[in-house]
Amino acid sequence: MIERRLRAAILIFLWGALIEDTLLCLMAWFAPGLWFKLFHASTPAGLEVAFLRRSAGQWAAFSLAQAITLWRWRRDPIWLVITAGVRFSDLFTDVSYILAVPTLTWLGWALLLPPPALNFVGVVIMVLGYRQATRA
Repeated sequence: MIERRLRAAILIFLWGALIEDTLLCLMAWFAPGLWFKLFHASTPAGLEVAFLRRSAGQWAAFSLAQAITLWRWRRDPIWLVITAGVRFSDLFTDVSYILAVPTLTWLGWALLLPPPALNFVGVVIMVLGYRQATRA
């Protein structure tokens, strides 16, 4: 059985990550110009929109995994570690983006710096939840 505070942390993290990834996916796919304006104070050129939409596909997959986890984790705790794997992979894409991008606005820094740390915390929460749920 998962302790009450950890169960609350799992729900808060899953809902927050689901909302964030869904909004990122929608913005990247339907308003890439807004993405580049808000985060980089620039307009997209060349293949930038295609690569941003590729990221949107990844965020859509993250959203789907997190939605399934919200639905299934109490009965099937393996979904907690599946989501931990998803969040772990996003930790590296977040850091890569910050290191690779030539410019960021103040809003870009404010919104893109916290996710790697939050993803790490989410991984720990999900793994601890799985361990508690599967303890005999």
